[in-house]
Amino acid sequence: MNKSILRNSIICLITLLPMFSVQAYLVGGPNSSLQTTNGTYTWDGGVYVSDFRTALENPLYFGAGGVVSESITTMDIIPDAAGLAGVDGFIAPWWAVSESSAYHADVIDFFLNGGDLWLMQDSSGRDGIGADLGIPTIGQTAISPVNGISPLFDGPFGVANNITQGGGEEGFLSTADVLNANGSIIGTNTENQVIAAAWGAGQFAAGAGSLIVVADIDMFTTQAQFDPLNDNGIFALNAFAFLATSEDPIGVPNVPTLMLIVLGIGLLRRGRKINR
Repeated sequence: MNKSILRNSIICLITLLPMFSVQAYLVGGPNSSLQTTNGTYTWDGGVYVSDFRTALENPLYFGAGGVVSESITTMDIIPDAAGLAGVDGFIAPWWAVSESSAYHADVIDFFLNGGDLWLMQDSSGRDGIGADLGIPTIGQTAISPVNGISPLFDGPFGVANNITQGGGEEGFLSTADVLNANGSIIGTNTENQVIAAAWGAGQFAAGAGSLIVVADIDMFTTQAQFDPLNDNGIFALNAFAFLATSEDPIGVPNVPTLMLIVLGIGLLRRGRKINR
């Protein structure tokens, strides 16, 4: 090959490389000033949540060379329209309705327009966003093991069995509410009560993002170990992997195309979020 042509080709490739770089998935949670009643469970600084956030940013778990190739950046935000515009997904650890209600409309708008959403509702009164989506916590139950199916109980981090709950305020969801909203029941306890449900992209409504609703935050916090991983830790990381990488309704296979191979799922997701 002519050296001039080769040189120009290399220069062109270097110029185009930034277009093909995979950016981190940005996930936000409420600033601690907005969660004054839940103490150690706050997304921003809560001691029970800090290990979970650290695990999400661990390159051995998420990032190039990790279990899941997409890297994660966690952020503290005010979840109004402006704050949500800067993230790909939003996580709400249990959040008193008295404090969350001012942000319900913006969070739901974010979700319905393609943003991903994970609601750790816990007991009644901490489920305002879910209630407005038609998926409230309908009651409390005794502590009992939870088991279920992929993508949360069986995923890239392994298979999780007998997930434990804790805290004494374990909620549960309505089977009818989940199914009527086109969701999938992912986890139930030994009393066959629904503890975890999930929706793939576009499954809750056309154009909506992915959604996870769980009825006990302790499954991902006080009961989870991330180094080394116990079953609750596996469950937590599988759940986040689904949230950050899923592009299809649950049960619909993701068919590879040439563009997916070239650009990577992460780049396509980021482009979708930017155009939201």
